[in-house]
Amino acid sequence: MMGWDLQLLEKVNREWTHPVLDWLLPALSAVDAWVPLFALVVLVVLVVQRWKGARLCLMIAVALGVSDGIVSNTLKKSVGRVRPRDAVTGLVVRDLGPAKLGFMRLFVPTVQKPSVVRGETRGKSFPSSHTMNFFALATVVALHHRRWGGLLYGLAGLVAWSRLYCAAHWPSDLPPSAAMGVLLGLATFVALRRLFARLGWGNHIAA
Repeated sequence: MMGWDLQLLEKVNREWTHPVLDWLLPALSAVDAWVPLFALVVLVVLVVQRWKGARLCLMIAVALGVSDGIVSNTLKKSVGRVRPRDAVTGLVVRDLGPAKLGFMRLFVPTVQKPSVVRGETRGKSFPSSHTMNFFALATVVALHHRRWGGLLYGLAGLVAWSRLYCAAHWPSDLPPSAAMGVLLGLATFVALRRLFARLGWGNHIAA
């Protein structure tokens, strides 16, 4: 851990705060709460764009599978960097409150508690799966639809910021995680576009 890493984290987590952010950023970090919305968006894309939408959804699924299930999971186990909430005392750990259904967590009070050093020597701080996955998603979408991709890059940036706000990651975890997400999204797009062309499924150029 570098000095600037902790100093920036403390600024974001303890000083650059606001009651609105106390709900918004933990909500963005709680991916499980947004599953019904994600499912609705996928359904709309499939209905409106049909085969183009199916190709896009398949690319996103592959990109997220590689990002989350392979690259991020492997690096977390290999690097073993301890999360700040387990390594530093006095940070504010933020999360949505519990609920029986995931999406209902968006409507219950946010939980805040002080971090406690647990004495762990290994953890899952690097890379940030949230950051990798959202930047991979944004890249695939941007290569199909630039405008929507731009909005998703903004959302990905907020999700990355939320991981600091909730004391889940160090600032130095985020830039390489975002870069890997972009590269994975690009690689998935290029590889599957070639595969689709060979299968005669056609290409969809970003507009």
